[in-house]
Amino acid sequence: MNGTPSNPQQDFADAQALEARGDLAGAEAGYRRLLAAMPGQPVLLARLALLRKAAGAFSEAEGLLRRAIAAAPQEAALHNNLGNVLRNLGRPGDAEASYRKALALQPIYGEAAYNLGVVLEDMKRSDEALDAYRGALELGHARAAVRVRIGAILMQQGSAENALAEIDTAVAADPQAFDAHYYRGLALAQLERSEEAVAALQQAAALRPSSLEAMHSLANNLRATDRHAEALDVYWRMIDLAPFEVTTHNNLNQLAWTTGRRDAFLTSFAYVRDRQGDDPSLMVAEAQLRIQRNDADGAEPLLRKALQVTPERADANAMLGRLLAGRSAFGESYERFEVAVRSDPAAGVFRNEFGYALLKGNEARAALAQFEAARQLNRDDQLALGGLCLAHRALGDSRYAELFDIERFVRVYPLRVPAGFADARAFNNALAEELLKLHTATAEPLDQTLRGGTQTPGLLFLRRLKAVEQVREQIAEAVADYVAAMPAHADHPLLSRKQEAWSFTHSWSCKLRSSGFHTNHVHPMGWISSAYYVSLPDALADHAQRQGWLKFGESHLGLGDDDRPEHFVRPEVGYLVLFPSYFWHGTVPFESAADRLTIAFDVVPGRVDPRTIMAGPY
Repeated sequence: MNGTPSNPQQDFADAQALEARGDLAGAEAGYRRLLAAMPGQPVLLARLALLRKAAGAFSEAEGLLRRAIAAAPQEAALHNNLGNVLRNLGRPGDAEASYRKALALQPIYGEAAYNLGVVLEDMKRSDEALDAYRGALELGHARAAVRVRIGAILMQQGSAENALAEIDTAVAADPQAFDAHYYRGLALAQLERSEEAVAALQQAAALRPSSLEAMHSLANNLRATDRHAEALDVYWRMIDLAPFEVTTHNNLNQLAWTTGRRDAFLTSFAYVRDRQGDDPSLMVAEAQLRIQRNDADGAEPLLRKALQVTPERADANAMLGRLLAGRSAFGESYERFEVAVRSDPAAGVFRNEFGYALLKGNEARAALAQFEAARQLNRDDQLALGGLCLAHRALGDSRYAELFDIERFVRVYPLRVPAGFADARAFNNALAEELLKLHTATAEPLDQTLRGGTQTPGLLFLRRLKAVEQVREQIAEAVADYVAAMPAHADHPLLSRKQEAWSFTHSWSCKLRSSGFHTNHVHPMGWISSAYYVSLPDALADHAQRQGWLKFGESHLGLGDDDRPEHFVRPEVGYLVLFPSYFWHGTVPFESAADRLTIAFDVVPGRVDPRTIMAGPY
């Protein structure tokens, strides 16, 4: 029979001492014995709730805290602790209410103000979170973590200088704070102070050697400073920490390829396989890289082995289906795509790939159904629209001419020359000088469309380079004109997206050398796409051979006599070509000792931060 302990104060002190020594099981048992005799005691309920929270028993912790609050409703700390538990339970709205209750009871409660900021960030309410964090500072809650979070939000808002000032204060306050060094590295990287970013991220990685995030950012900045061998070493460390992380394998092998390290290419997969055995996700990732390098024979056994383990896996089935369609083995190809679509019916990408395989097999009507199904999932799906164009053309459908109206939608603009330059060639010479310094790779990226050249990493239009900023300004004028000229049309996939506001998303520079070209493609993540000509070989002036010219209307599928270029644009230095992202386009190879240097970008409707757009294949 439970009775009141003879010395509850001593028993409570003993339980606290056990907790302080790390004997959490002993402390929990002590609190429970006391609660059996005093079931409504709020301090005991709160202590036990914190232990249960630490053990991951969040629902039980919530119940204990609500009992404590019922006994002591004016105790602000109980509401703050309940907010923490509710956040762990994935109920940010309820957590916000608890933090606000704590602050209403105790307006000078800096910790509750900080926690309120954290949960507001969780809910993407960054302006309110910033106010909450600043309020926490005013209340004397001047922990380094508060300034780090302020800095992180300022970075998201594009104010990297102010972010760095906040984070520098955090580093000074707590030199051992991992987050402070990590976010300092990110802020410096955003300011393009990459060498300093490397130093900050190296410090972060030293403080927390298991942080994949810190090492990922460190590798990115080592790449930005052309320290490619060191970046590869960081990726190898990441693979030792997390051997099945596909993104790390992809980054390592992409870097090995583009920097000419063929000795390292694909070796990470064998390294893990020898130590950990086969993993379906890694087999699929390796197969994808092999397909991108035209090694279908090496990819097929990997995909088949992965499917022995996970036969319904959508991406593996679709990849094998695509490979088989390339060999005209359409029967099994279609079966594989049917499995992929059945396994992941919400993924438009598999329907699109199925549609392209059907087109290749001369099943245009069935392909049309797949593209239309993909558009049911996402009406702005550019891959689906590109497929619709090909299907309509194959079927002789008049809708092809409406969708693929080259005369209306391909427009060429001579850009205004910025002040201080004699002519377009003088400006573009200055622009070329900046761009060429960014082309540090030796080969094209594996997942891009150029062959025989290089492409700049990252988002070109976010770089703090004078000529790049100037050309971006001139380009923006042309894009604004292109958008303004669009007529209203609620049902047209290009025109129906028209808005006064628009944003650049992906932006990059391509440098093609002799024999280089772009394979035929569409831009899956755009609305309006482009080509701007910075520097060109003399061979491109030849109207007979059209070397290096931009071509429209030909797909990458080789669909026969109808699948030929319908329109060409001769590149000229200082000229910009704009067109819908779903338009099939590529370039004609050229022969010259001089390189072909361009800028390309995508535009989407509305105000969008390009850093939030996921990378995608072009």
